[in-house]
Amino acid sequence: MISDNSSPLSLLTVLNPGGSSNIGGNKPPKSIDEMIAIMRCRGLVITDERRLRDMLLNENYYRLSGYFRVYQNDPSNGDNTFRDGTRDTDFIIPYQLDEQLRSIVLKGTARVELTLRSRFAYYLAQDGNAYNYLDQDSYKDIVTRNGVRLRQNLITNMHNWINMSREVCIKHYKDKGKDIPVWAAVETLPFDTLSRMLSLHTDTTALRRLYKSVGLKAGLRKSSEIVHSMVYLRNICSHHCRLWHREMVISPPEIRDIANAFPRFNDIAGRSVASSLMTLMYLVTGIEGSHEYADELTRFITQDYEYYNGIITPLHWE
Repeated sequence: MISDNSSPLSLLTVLNPGGSSNIGGNKPPKSIDEMIAIMRCRGLVITDERRLRDMLLNENYYRLSGYFRVYQNDPSNGDNTFRDGTRDTDFIIPYQLDEQLRSIVLKGTARVELTLRSRFAYYLAQDGNAYNYLDQDSYKDIVTRNGVRLRQNLITNMHNWINMSREVCIKHYKDKGKDIPVWAAVETLPFDTLSRMLSLHTDTTALRRLYKSVGLKAGLRKSSEIVHSMVYLRNICSHHCRLWHREMVISPPEIRDIANAFPRFNDIAGRSVASSLMTLMYLVTGIEGSHEYADELTRFITQDYEYYNGIITPLHWE
Protein backbone atom coordinates (compact mmCIF):
# COMPACT_ATOMS: atom_id res chain seq x y z
CA MET A 1 0.00 0.00 0.00
CA ILE A 2 1.28 3.47 -0.87
CA SER A 3 0.89 6.41 1.49
CA ASP A 4 0.53 10.04 0.47
CA ASN A 5 4.17 10.72 1.39
CA SER A 6 5.57 7.96 -0.85
CA SER A 7 8.73 8.83 -2.73
CA PRO A 8 8.66 9.63 -6.46
CA LEU A 9 10.63 6.42 -7.06
CA SER A 10 8.03 4.26 -5.34
CA LEU A 11 5.26 5.98 -7.29
CA LEU A 12 7.17 5.44 -10.52
CA THR A 13 7.26 1.73 -9.72
CA VAL A 14 3.47 1.74 -9.38
CA LEU A 15 3.05 3.71 -12.60
CA ASN A 16 5.27 1.23 -14.43
CA PRO A 17 3.91 -2.22 -13.52
CA GLY A 18 5.93 -3.69 -16.39
CA GLY A 19 9.18 -2.91 -14.52
CA SER A 20 11.33 -5.14 -12.34
CA SER A 21 8.58 -5.54 -9.75
CA ASN A 22 6.37 -7.21 -12.35
CA ILE A 23 7.14 -10.79 -11.33
CA GLY A 24 6.53 -13.39 -14.02
CA GLY A 25 5.24 -10.76 -16.46
CA ASN A 26 1.78 -10.58 -14.85
CA LYS A 27 0.42 -7.17 -13.90
CA PRO A 28 0.21 -6.99 -10.09
CA PRO A 29 -3.12 -5.99 -8.51
CA LYS A 30 -3.45 -2.55 -6.96
CA SER A 31 -5.12 -1.55 -3.71
CA ILE A 32 -7.55 1.37 -3.65
CA ASP A 33 -4.83 3.46 -1.97
CA GLU A 34 -2.44 2.63 -4.81
CA MET A 35 -5.02 3.50 -7.47
CA ILE A 36 -5.64 6.88 -5.88
CA ALA A 37 -1.90 7.49 -5.52
CA ILE A 38 -1.44 6.75 -9.24
CA MET A 39 -4.22 9.15 -10.19
CA ARG A 40 -2.78 11.89 -7.97
CA CYS A 41 0.72 11.34 -9.36
CA ARG A 42 -0.71 11.70 -12.87
CA GLY A 43 -2.06 15.12 -11.95
CA LEU A 44 -5.70 14.49 -11.03
CA VAL A 45 -7.24 16.94 -8.57
CA ILE A 46 -9.34 14.86 -6.16
CA THR A 47 -12.18 16.86 -4.64
CA ASP A 48 -13.78 14.07 -2.57
CA GLU A 49 -11.50 11.15 -1.78
CA ARG A 50 -14.18 9.13 0.03
CA ARG A 51 -16.48 9.30 -2.98
CA LEU A 52 -13.66 8.30 -5.33
CA ARG A 53 -12.72 5.39 -3.06
CA ASP A 54 -16.30 4.14 -3.08
CA MET A 55 -16.48 4.41 -6.85
CA LEU A 56 -13.20 2.55 -7.37
CA LEU A 57 -14.42 -0.23 -5.11
CA ASN A 58 -17.97 -0.45 -6.45
CA GLU A 59 -17.59 0.52 -10.11
CA ASN A 60 -14.15 -0.87 -11.09
CA TYR A 61 -11.12 1.22 -12.07
CA TYR A 62 -11.24 0.13 -15.70
CA ARG A 63 -14.90 1.01 -16.09
CA LEU A 64 -14.09 4.51 -14.82
CA SER A 65 -10.97 4.71 -16.98
CA GLY A 66 -13.13 4.97 -20.11
CA TYR A 67 -14.35 8.29 -18.73
CA PHE A 68 -11.13 9.83 -17.49
CA ARG A 69 -9.15 8.92 -20.62
CA VAL A 70 -10.90 11.90 -22.21
CA TYR A 71 -8.94 14.12 -19.82
CA GLN A 72 -5.56 12.43 -20.24
CA ASN A 73 -2.87 13.93 -22.45
CA ASP A 74 -2.18 11.10 -24.91
CA PRO A 75 -3.50 7.75 -23.64
CA SER A 76 -3.24 6.09 -27.08
CA ASN A 77 0.53 6.52 -26.90
CA GLY A 78 0.93 5.69 -23.24
CA ASP A 79 0.82 9.19 -21.74
CA ASN A 80 -1.83 8.75 -19.06
CA THR A 81 -1.08 11.99 -17.22
CA PHE A 82 -4.08 14.25 -16.76
CA ARG A 83 -4.37 17.61 -18.43
CA ASP A 84 -3.72 20.53 -16.10
CA GLY A 85 -6.64 21.30 -13.81
CA THR A 86 -8.52 18.02 -14.35
CA ARG A 87 -10.77 17.25 -11.39
CA ASP A 88 -12.38 13.94 -10.49
CA THR A 89 -15.80 15.53 -10.97
CA ASP A 90 -14.96 16.06 -14.66
CA PHE A 91 -15.40 12.34 -15.32
CA ILE A 92 -17.68 11.44 -12.41
CA ILE A 93 -20.48 13.67 -13.72
CA PRO A 94 -20.67 12.04 -17.18
CA TYR A 95 -20.34 8.64 -15.52
CA GLN A 96 -23.40 9.33 -13.38
CA LEU A 97 -25.33 10.82 -16.30
CA ASP A 98 -24.59 7.69 -18.32
CA GLU A 99 -26.25 5.59 -15.61
CA GLN A 100 -29.44 7.60 -16.00
CA LEU A 101 -29.27 7.66 -19.80
CA ARG A 102 -28.98 3.87 -19.96
CA SER A 103 -32.27 3.56 -18.08
CA ILE A 104 -34.00 5.92 -20.52
CA VAL A 105 -32.56 4.05 -23.50
CA LEU A 106 -33.64 0.66 -22.14
CA LYS A 107 -37.16 1.95 -21.77
CA GLY A 108 -37.17 2.91 -25.45
CA THR A 109 -35.50 -0.25 -26.76
CA ALA A 110 -37.97 -2.35 -24.77
CA ARG A 111 -40.83 -0.55 -26.52
CA VAL A 112 -39.21 -1.22 -29.91
CA GLU A 113 -38.44 -4.87 -29.16
CA LEU A 114 -41.90 -5.75 -27.87
CA THR A 115 -43.63 -3.98 -30.74
CA LEU A 116 -41.51 -5.61 -33.45
CA ARG A 117 -41.98 -9.00 -31.85
CA SER A 118 -45.75 -8.69 -31.61
CA ARG A 119 -46.37 -7.10 -35.00
CA PHE A 120 -44.09 -9.44 -36.92
CA ALA A 121 -45.81 -12.49 -35.46
CA TYR A 122 -49.17 -10.96 -36.33
CA TYR A 123 -48.23 -10.18 -39.95
CA LEU A 124 -46.68 -13.64 -40.43
CA ALA A 125 -49.85 -15.27 -39.14
CA GLN A 126 -51.99 -13.09 -41.39
CA ASP A 127 -49.92 -14.35 -44.34
CA GLY A 128 -50.57 -17.95 -43.35
CA ASN A 129 -47.10 -18.45 -41.88
CA ALA A 130 -48.01 -19.01 -38.25
CA TYR A 131 -46.49 -22.48 -38.02
CA ASN A 132 -43.59 -22.62 -40.46
CA TYR A 133 -41.21 -20.26 -38.64
CA LEU A 134 -38.88 -23.19 -37.88
CA ASP A 135 -38.77 -24.42 -41.50
CA GLN A 136 -35.59 -23.84 -43.47
CA ASP A 137 -37.55 -22.61 -46.48
CA SER A 138 -38.80 -19.68 -44.38
CA TYR A 139 -35.30 -18.17 -44.37
CA LYS A 140 -32.71 -17.13 -46.92
CA ASP A 141 -29.76 -19.51 -47.15
CA ILE A 142 -26.85 -17.14 -46.52
CA VAL A 143 -23.37 -18.51 -45.89
CA THR A 144 -20.72 -16.33 -44.24
CA ARG A 145 -17.11 -16.08 -45.37
CA ASN A 146 -16.28 -18.55 -42.61
CA GLY A 147 -18.72 -21.09 -44.00
CA VAL A 148 -21.42 -20.55 -41.35
CA ARG A 149 -24.98 -21.15 -42.56
CA LEU A 150 -26.92 -18.37 -40.90
CA ARG A 151 -30.38 -19.85 -41.25
CA GLN A 152 -29.33 -23.14 -39.67
CA ASN A 153 -27.78 -21.29 -36.73
CA LEU A 154 -30.94 -19.23 -36.37
CA ILE A 155 -33.28 -22.24 -36.44
CA THR A 156 -31.12 -24.09 -33.92
CA ASN A 157 -31.10 -21.02 -31.71
CA MET A 158 -34.90 -20.69 -31.85
CA HIS A 159 -35.35 -24.39 -31.04
CA ASN A 160 -33.11 -23.97 -27.99
CA TRP A 161 -34.99 -20.93 -26.66
CA ILE A 162 -38.36 -22.58 -27.16
CA ASN A 163 -37.23 -25.82 -25.52
CA MET A 164 -35.81 -23.95 -22.51
CA SER A 165 -38.91 -21.83 -22.07
CA ARG A 166 -41.08 -22.26 -18.99
CA GLU A 167 -43.63 -19.71 -20.13
CA VAL A 168 -47.23 -20.76 -19.50
CA CYS A 169 -48.20 -20.12 -23.12
CA ILE A 170 -45.49 -22.51 -24.35
CA LYS A 171 -46.21 -25.14 -21.73
CA HIS A 172 -49.87 -25.11 -22.75
CA TYR A 173 -49.07 -26.16 -26.31
CA LYS A 174 -46.42 -28.68 -25.26
CA ASP A 175 -48.74 -30.37 -22.74
CA LYS A 176 -51.41 -30.76 -25.39
CA GLY A 177 -48.94 -31.98 -28.00
CA LYS A 178 -49.82 -29.14 -30.33
CA ASP A 179 -47.57 -27.10 -32.59
CA ILE A 180 -46.54 -23.80 -31.08
CA PRO A 181 -47.78 -20.83 -33.15
CA VAL A 182 -45.43 -17.98 -33.95
CA TRP A 183 -47.28 -15.51 -31.70
CA ALA A 184 -46.41 -17.71 -28.71
CA ALA A 185 -42.93 -18.70 -29.90
CA VAL A 186 -41.70 -15.13 -30.30
CA GLU A 187 -42.29 -14.53 -26.60
CA THR A 188 -39.38 -16.87 -25.87
CA LEU A 189 -36.91 -15.18 -28.22
CA PRO A 190 -34.42 -12.48 -27.17
CA PHE A 191 -34.06 -9.32 -29.21
CA ASP A 192 -30.95 -10.46 -31.10
CA THR A 193 -32.65 -13.69 -32.23
CA LEU A 194 -35.69 -11.72 -33.37
CA SER A 195 -33.37 -9.39 -35.29
CA ARG A 196 -31.76 -12.30 -37.11
CA MET A 197 -35.21 -13.71 -37.84
CA LEU A 198 -36.17 -10.41 -39.47
CA SER A 199 -32.97 -10.21 -41.50
CA LEU A 200 -33.36 -13.70 -42.99
CA HIS A 201 -37.10 -14.30 -43.31
CA THR A 202 -38.47 -14.81 -46.82
CA ASP A 203 -41.95 -13.39 -46.14
CA THR A 204 -41.13 -9.98 -47.57
CA THR A 205 -44.79 -8.93 -47.46
CA ALA A 206 -44.90 -9.34 -43.68
CA LEU A 207 -41.54 -7.60 -43.33
CA ARG A 208 -42.61 -4.59 -45.40
CA ARG A 209 -45.83 -4.25 -43.43
CA LEU A 210 -43.87 -4.45 -40.20
CA TYR A 211 -41.30 -1.82 -41.14
CA LYS A 212 -43.89 0.49 -42.64
CA SER A 213 -45.90 0.27 -39.41
CA VAL A 214 -42.99 1.80 -37.45
CA GLY A 215 -42.17 4.42 -40.07
CA LEU A 216 -39.32 2.67 -41.87
CA LYS A 217 -39.46 3.06 -45.64
CA ALA A 218 -35.80 2.57 -46.48
CA GLY A 219 -36.05 -0.96 -47.85
CA LEU A 220 -35.66 -4.35 -46.22
CA ARG A 221 -31.87 -4.39 -45.93
CA LYS A 222 -31.49 -0.97 -44.30
CA SER A 223 -34.50 -1.56 -42.07
CA SER A 224 -32.94 -4.81 -40.88
CA GLU A 225 -29.67 -2.96 -40.19
CA ILE A 226 -31.58 -0.42 -38.13
CA VAL A 227 -33.09 -3.16 -35.98
CA HIS A 228 -29.65 -4.74 -35.58
CA SER A 229 -28.25 -1.40 -34.39
CA MET A 230 -31.02 -1.19 -31.79
CA VAL A 231 -30.08 -4.64 -30.49
CA TYR A 232 -26.48 -3.46 -30.15
CA LEU A 233 -27.54 -0.27 -28.35
CA ARG A 234 -29.75 -2.26 -25.99
CA ASN A 235 -26.95 -4.73 -25.23
CA ILE A 236 -24.52 -1.91 -24.42
CA CYS A 237 -26.98 -0.48 -21.91
CA SER A 238 -27.89 -3.87 -20.47
CA HIS A 239 -24.22 -4.50 -19.71
CA HIS A 240 -23.79 -1.05 -18.11
CA CYS A 241 -21.24 0.04 -20.71
CA ARG A 242 -20.07 3.58 -21.36
CA LEU A 243 -22.14 5.71 -23.75
CA TRP A 244 -20.28 9.02 -23.38
CA HIS A 245 -17.75 9.50 -26.22
CA ARG A 246 -18.37 5.92 -27.35
CA GLU A 247 -17.55 4.90 -30.90
CA MET A 248 -20.40 2.59 -31.91
CA VAL A 249 -19.23 -0.60 -33.62
CA ILE A 250 -22.71 -1.15 -35.04
CA SER A 251 -24.35 2.07 -36.13
CA PRO A 252 -27.65 2.59 -37.97
CA PRO A 253 -27.52 3.57 -41.65
CA GLU A 254 -28.26 7.18 -42.51
CA ILE A 255 -31.95 7.54 -43.38
CA ARG A 256 -33.35 10.80 -44.72
CA ASP A 257 -36.71 10.45 -42.89
CA ILE A 258 -34.91 10.05 -39.57
CA ALA A 259 -32.60 13.00 -40.22
CA ASN A 260 -35.55 15.20 -41.21
CA ALA A 261 -37.42 14.25 -38.05
CA PHE A 262 -34.58 15.51 -35.81
CA PRO A 263 -32.82 18.36 -37.66
CA ARG A 264 -30.95 19.56 -34.57
CA PHE A 265 -28.89 16.36 -34.68
CA ASN A 266 -27.99 16.51 -38.38
CA ASP A 267 -24.36 17.48 -37.72
CA ILE A 268 -23.53 14.58 -35.42
CA ALA A 269 -20.86 12.02 -36.26
CA GLY A 270 -22.00 8.82 -37.93
CA ARG A 271 -20.67 6.40 -35.30
CA SER A 272 -21.68 8.49 -32.32
CA VAL A 273 -24.17 7.32 -29.71
CA ALA A 274 -26.38 10.23 -30.78
CA SER A 275 -26.86 8.62 -34.19
CA SER A 276 -28.32 5.52 -32.53
CA LEU A 277 -30.38 7.58 -30.08
CA MET A 278 -31.87 9.57 -32.95
CA THR A 279 -32.96 6.32 -34.61
CA LEU A 280 -34.38 5.03 -31.34
CA MET A 281 -36.38 8.24 -30.87
CA TYR A 282 -37.72 7.95 -34.40
CA LEU A 283 -38.88 4.36 -33.87
CA VAL A 284 -40.54 5.02 -30.52
CA THR A 285 -42.27 8.10 -31.94
CA GLY A 286 -43.59 6.04 -34.83
CA ILE A 287 -44.80 3.29 -32.50
CA GLU A 288 -46.42 5.50 -29.89
CA GLY A 289 -47.57 8.29 -32.19
CA SER A 290 -46.17 10.78 -29.72
CA HIS A 291 -42.99 12.85 -29.28
CA GLU A 292 -43.03 12.41 -25.51
CA TYR A 293 -40.18 9.89 -25.42
CA ALA A 294 -38.08 11.80 -27.96
CA ASP A 295 -38.56 15.01 -25.96
CA GLU A 296 -37.52 13.27 -22.73
CA LEU A 297 -34.38 11.84 -24.30
CA THR A 298 -33.45 15.10 -26.03
CA ARG A 299 -33.86 17.10 -22.81
CA PHE A 300 -31.67 14.67 -20.93
CA ILE A 301 -28.70 14.56 -23.30
CA THR A 302 -28.69 18.33 -23.87
CA GLN A 303 -28.85 19.38 -20.20
CA ASP A 304 -25.05 19.54 -19.86
CA TYR A 305 -22.79 20.80 -22.66
CA GLU A 306 -19.80 18.56 -21.90
CA TYR A 307 -22.03 15.52 -21.64
CA TYR A 308 -23.88 16.35 -24.85
CA ASN A 309 -20.57 16.79 -26.64
CA GLY A 310 -19.59 13.29 -25.56
CA ILE A 311 -22.85 11.85 -26.86
CA ILE A 312 -22.47 13.40 -30.32
CA THR A 313 -18.69 12.88 -30.61
CA PRO A 314 -17.15 9.38 -30.69
CA LEU A 315 -13.53 8.99 -29.64
CA HIS A 316 -11.31 6.10 -30.67
CA TRP A 317 -8.45 4.80 -28.57
CA GLU A 318 -6.12 2.00 -29.55
